[in-house]
Amino acid sequence: PRKRQPYSPAAMPVTVTSMAVGDGSQQLPIVQLAHPSGATCEVTPYGAHVYSWKMPDGQEQLYLTSKWPGCFNPAKGIRGGIPVCWPQFSETGPMATHGFLRRSQAWQITESGDKEDGTPFVTFRITDSEESRGAVGWAEMTFAVTVTVMVEADKLRHVMGVENTSEKEMVFTGALHTYFAVEDVLQARVSGLSGQTYLDKLQDFKPVVDSEASISFNGEKMDRSYCKTGPVAIEEPSGRKLVIEKEGWGDIVVWNIGEKDEGSMADMGTGEWQRYVCVEGGVIRPESPIVLPAGQAWTGIQVFTCSKS
Repeated sequence: PRKRQPYSPAAMPVTVTSMAVGDGSQQLPIVQLAHPSGATCEVTPYGAHVYSWKMPDGQEQLYLTSKWPGCFNPAKGIRGGIPVCWPQFSETGPMATHGFLRRSQAWQITESGDKEDGTPFVTFRITDSEESRGAVGWAEMTFAVTVTVMVEADKLRHVMGVENTSEKEMVFTGALHTYFAVEDVLQARVSGLSGQTYLDKLQDFKPVVDSEASISFNGEKMDRSYCKTGPVAIEEPSGRKLVIEKEGWGDIVVWNIGEKDEGSMADMGTGEWQRYVCVEGGVIRPESPIVLPAGQAWTGIQVFTCSKS
């Protein structure tokens, strides 16, 4: 592979621009990755958040609220794309929902480049700060977290690395909380989870064995955490198929807000519950977190592959 370069605007082989957000008075940096095939990906250092992934034909693979970028609020994160949830998933601990990384503006671009086959990448890094040390239970924790994003002709690779630089063990949950765009969630199906046990948040995390051949959606809210799974796929009547593979992330979350509860999300456009499904790798359960000894590192990987029949 080609030599990786430290980040500098002059040397970076990908494009760095900015976008006016909120009321238009704020500028958010945007990193644009472009593969020779025509596939693209856009990431912002705010939260190391991927918010767009397009195939060579221009088809968007990720849902992003129609209220973007006017709804931008640095205290709330971005609705859609791939939020980085760490060191807590959802509301399963004492921190704010999904931890502190997804809303942080302290991420730095540390590397960028393109591989010999033309695959562009960018790496973001963040370390402990006054913000992280203010989180419940993290006053003495030091760390370095990296997120690397790579786009290929039919794939998006998303790699998260955690290094525990503390003198004590680190305990965390988390996820790369991916919102996939679908034409109509009522027509989409998620396969690969039949026979697996999931925890149903809508039933106080009751364990349920999934007996269906594939998951379908009926307009009601769905919030399931499947334990220790293999690859899964999202399939649509159009022939589009998205395969989600993972390493390090033991669990899979399947979530859609549903029609009735859509109004509880002020940053989601009307009817947009029908335009996405969240399917993501994670370490979800607080009773089975990652326990990382002092001085050790952990890696979590997601690879998405899109095909059409």
